[in-house]
Amino acid sequence: MLSLKNFLEKIKQFDIIRCDDKILIGVSGGVDSMTLLYLLNGVKDILNIDIVCVTVDHGLRKESKEEINLVKEFSRSLDVPCISGEIDVLGYSKEKKLSIEEAARKLRYEFFYRIKEKVGASKIAVAHNLNDLVENVLFRLSRGAGPFGIYGMKPVKGNIIRPLLFFTREDIEDFAGNNKIPYAVDKSNFDTKYTRNFIRHNIIPKFKELNPSFERAVFRFVENLWELDDFMENTINVKHVKIFDGVYFKVPEDEYVLVEFVRRQTIEQLGIAPDKEKLDRLKRSLGNTTFKVSFWEDYGLEISYGYGFLGKFLNGEFFYEIKRPGKIFLEPFEIEIGKNDKDGIIFNKESFVIRNWKFGDKIKGGKKIKEIFVKKKVPSFIRRILPVFVDEDVVFFIPGIYIDKSYLSEKGLSVKVKGGFLF
Repeated sequence: MLSLKNFLEKIKQFDIIRCDDKILIGVSGGVDSMTLLYLLNGVKDILNIDIVCVTVDHGLRKESKEEINLVKEFSRSLDVPCISGEIDVLGYSKEKKLSIEEAARKLRYEFFYRIKEKVGASKIAVAHNLNDLVENVLFRLSRGAGPFGIYGMKPVKGNIIRPLLFFTREDIEDFAGNNKIPYAVDKSNFDTKYTRNFIRHNIIPKFKELNPSFERAVFRFVENLWELDDFMENTINVKHVKIFDGVYFKVPEDEYVLVEFVRRQTIEQLGIAPDKEKLDRLKRSLGNTTFKVSFWEDYGLEISYGYGFLGKFLNGEFFYEIKRPGKIFLEPFEIEIGKNDKDGIIFNKESFVIRNWKFGDKIKGGKKIKEIFVKKKVPSFIRRILPVFVDEDVVFFIPGIYIDKSYLSEKGLSVKVKGGFLF
């Protein structure tokens, strides 16, 4: 049963909302989201929070504009600010070759996040309920999801909150009826050509024949997984550094810890996890000193000499001709170049070059840079982004790897470096 009292209890029990939060509420006009708006408006003074309503026209149904107006009118009656917008789901789904459901979700959340930044909200509230959670579990189970991917929803995930996740659709409809909350009925929710609707109308009723409290049973199952997930999140303590829109880390010895770290980090970066086949390829490669596993096109994992990088593969090229003192930032290096004396103003030579390492690069005397990399066990992906200082095809400096002190002294150069990699 849903009431203001037990709604508030769940918020406090799961630490969903905190004092002084500003909540952006996604409202479609359906019974779930209209009820969520009503409930949060009812507890905002108790929790000392601000709320803002946001509604989106997906352009998929002729009734959508009427639903947007319904949301605006209801927000106005509650004296809650309301922001509306439109998204082109059909065009985006064709362009990106996504299903209508996937395209709608992606564009909707992108719009929510833009409005969140615009109004200075701390969290986005969406109206998923217990039935949605059950449907999600069955859908993901049918796709072979693992224990940490099967539920897909939590009451709090980053800055997305789901305060209605504990209540069934029946609970919500009863509350809406008792409190005269207006709402629209989306007829597409009954179209079983959509996978989730098929599960809702054809699969779940069969389970309820076995157990009339099937939704509550699934909730107990998921609650156990939430606790296990929290335990794993605290246990998998892999130190890492965010760089180049990815993460650089020391590879943990335990295979399971590595795979789970990679899975969680990929979800954090992209919102989706690598499938089992890709993670199995990772496991099979672990006996190699250096290897690369592509998850999607140019995104994946590269491991070399006990260190890893997860993100878009590092292949950037750069070339700078240095003619005067100054600073250069080449992530993660900040390089300051000057004259090697107390004045530090001018060079004693015209120029040199800072660029990527190239096969065949040598230091004075003919020794190849690759030999130095191998001896120092420099990971392969780091080699590709290290700034290499070159004068007339001879390398005289690589941060943290090699320095020709006699060259710097002879040319009167001073090179100071901040940042870099530990390996």
